[in-house]
Amino acid sequence: SMTLTEKDFRKIVTDLELTKKDKEEINEFIINLTNNLKLKLKNLELLEIKKTSSTLNGVIYHGSKNLNLMIVFKTPVINSYPLMNQAAINEIWNYFVFEYNLDKTNQISINEQTNSINVTLENYNLTLDIRFEKELNYQTNFYLEQDEKRNNFVNLAVSDFNLFKNTLQLIYFYRDEAGLNSINDYLIQLLLYYGLSVNFTKHTYELYLKEFNHAIDDLIKGIKIDQDDETYRKMKIERVNLPKKQYMIIDIANPKINLASGFGEAMITDFRKLKKIIIKLIEQ
Repeated sequence: SMTLTEKDFRKIVTDLELTKKDKEEINEFIINLTNNLKLKLKNLELLEIKKTSSTLNGVIYHGSKNLNLMIVFKTPVINSYPLMNQAAINEIWNYFVFEYNLDKTNQISINEQTNSINVTLENYNLTLDIRFEKELNYQTNFYLEQDEKRNNFVNLAVSDFNLFKNTLQLIYFYRDEAGLNSINDYLIQLLLYYGLSVNFTKHTYELYLKEFNHAIDDLIKGIKIDQDDETYRKMKIERVNLPKKQYMIIDIANPKINLASGFGEAMITDFRKLKKIIIKLIEQ
């Protein structure tokens, strides 16, 4: 049978590490995008474009097209968040549609929950978080603070579980191979950390993946996926009691949000598919 040993996993993980060339290409893309946007933007001033999420944490793997970037704007003269955020989204949207001649329907979309724009280009699938350097008037949600908390969460997980980062790389790789892009990086991070915190035994890829599958089982059974008190304490975050929903994954960076509240059959099917792929890798 095709089951993978620990040695096999280590070999795959080594092959998934970014090469020097990968890193150079990503950095060059960011520099060019920054320069182009500075030229093209009309009503807003770009402060910087930085790596965020998995790209920042170095969890992106060799061959991955997913690039997470944060576009940070200077605090605008008109200090009204709803107005200026809409302006920012419009300008970035127009830039990509015209610059890359995009087919609006399936190559570009907005994620309201994270205030980001997803763009599918030839070389990269971009997730562009739209942010302002300072909190603006009428802004109910200061995203930069949450971005930082999400980042702290991954750093915490990596320091608690030494195979965390590489296990994420593995899961992202197999998710992308199977085209299950409805399951985003952050959901995978939350599930894996939850699984390990609940049930950890030892540091092997096989066991990390088994705990990840346990977490998927819990999610599907309707058990609330939330982190333990220790994690909340370390991150200086207050717990929130949310009303029971069929599926629950609590956003540690903003516990008022259940990231699974909109999950339907299609999403659960994708999780089942991912679980099956992982079982196939580790079955003895």
